[in-house]
Amino acid sequence: MFNYRLYMTAATACIGGLLFGYDTGFIGSAVQIESFQRDFGLNASNMANIKGNIVATLQAGCFFGTIFMSFFTARYGRRWGMAIASLVFNIGAVLQVVTTNDLNILYAGRAISGLGVGAASMLTPTYLSEVAPRRIRGKLGTAYGFSIFFGIMVSYWIDYGCEAGLSAAGHDQWRVSSYGPSARSWCALVIGAVFIKESPRWLIKTDNREKALNNLCYIRMAHPEDPELQQEYQDICFPIDEELRVSHGATISDIFLPQNRIRVLIGFAIMVCQQFSGTNALTYYAPLLFQQIGLNGTSSSLFATGVYGIVKTVFSMAFLLLLAERAGRRLPLFVGAISMSSAMLIIGIVLACKPPVPDASSPSSASIGMIVMVYIFCVSYSMSWGPVPFTYVSEIYPNRIREYCVAMGLATQWAFNYCISRIVPLAMQNIGWGTFLMFGIFNAVIAVFVFFVIRETSGVALEHMDNLFSTGFFMKPSQWNLRKPILIGNGDVIDIPDLELDFKNVQGVHMEDIESQSVSGSSSRK
Repeated sequence: MFNYRLYMTAATACIGGLLFGYDTGFIGSAVQIESFQRDFGLNASNMANIKGNIVATLQAGCFFGTIFMSFFTARYGRRWGMAIASLVFNIGAVLQVVTTNDLNILYAGRAISGLGVGAASMLTPTYLSEVAPRRIRGKLGTAYGFSIFFGIMVSYWIDYGCEAGLSAAGHDQWRVSSYGPSARSWCALVIGAVFIKESPRWLIKTDNREKALNNLCYIRMAHPEDPELQQEYQDICFPIDEELRVSHGATISDIFLPQNRIRVLIGFAIMVCQQFSGTNALTYYAPLLFQQIGLNGTSSSLFATGVYGIVKTVFSMAFLLLLAERAGRRLPLFVGAISMSSAMLIIGIVLACKPPVPDASSPSSASIGMIVMVYIFCVSYSMSWGPVPFTYVSEIYPNRIREYCVAMGLATQWAFNYCISRIVPLAMQNIGWGTFLMFGIFNAVIAVFVFFVIRETSGVALEHMDNLFSTGFFMKPSQWNLRKPILIGNGDVIDIPDLELDFKNVQGVHMEDIESQSVSGSSSRK
């Protein structure tokens, strides 16, 4: 079941994450480049406002791209949605490159590219969750997060190389970084989307069963009569048939049914939390923030930003390879929030008590300590709130309305991304160290939210998420432990104390398995 076709399919889809990361990462460093500031008239009086506008127009496009793509992919599938997203992005990228001295055209190009980035950000995690075997769904979902971080890292170093190696007299410093690598990757996604297979779950939902089985056989490299493949196929078909029978077809209004709206609210909340962790303050404005804490000079701040990108990529890869399935979802989110809160609070307190000396020849010991805290924040985020939320929001919803719910979660992410991108440069200009304290307090609140609300979904079949969320928005006290749940039988059911399981939707589970693997202190369910 685990084979090169599965991983190549996932790698192709993750190109969308790579471009998501590149396009969000490069602009924060590009606006620090001298030729960019000259071409678009940035100066001390308008710098913070224009920087915020340039960054935020991408998020505005992403928000609407996410919403539009949810309706497109529900009707036409995941594969062609990826190709459309790629083409739209390239139109915007061309507009960004051909303009000089005209901010309006730059804004338009950023917004159009945002439509493509937003569409890809919704499609990629949805597609990966639908084609991944549940035993490695966390890994493939984390691979999407890794691809975002890798794209951010590449953008940082290309910006640094362009600033250091190209002349500031022309336009090449910022044009090369803005279009070259991203255009090639988006073209690769267009070509790749033609050759990867459509999601079997989407095909089953649209009553194209024969093609769904063929695609599942292709991705798993298995014969149609293979018992394991047949079991997976039936496990997908049965709940979808039941959902369609009960609901008489899916409509967007199903999102607001009692059994669904709790998950929609949790998905909304987790994406809001991701944005208020403060990560995008660093992603978009890392050079500015490094200068704020005492690293003077454009080249020095761009170099430190590039190192930040490397740290982010390396530790997300470590999480992907070592912890994605072992640690689950709940524990990394909780520990990550605590760690990020500590790092941000320390930066804020040190910056308030030991502010850097302007134009110092070298950073002070206090500044070095704050830089270390930035990297600790980076490590914590890369192994928790970076990759996990995208996996979580793509796996908790019913099959019949997954694309709508994922779109709502990602649209929320982009909406608050927009808010953060507008607020941060103004906050750094007006309240300075208070910005870090603000994000530190947010992360402490996020840790509380995770402890009382976020369920463990690792290893749970997509078709059996209903049981997991049957206890309401808040979990019961008996569910507050941070360990992974015990999986029963073939992994379709979770044994959590006081959770009422709907056994009529469980296939291939034997009572002796349930009795032998039940949690100590809880009685066996029959």
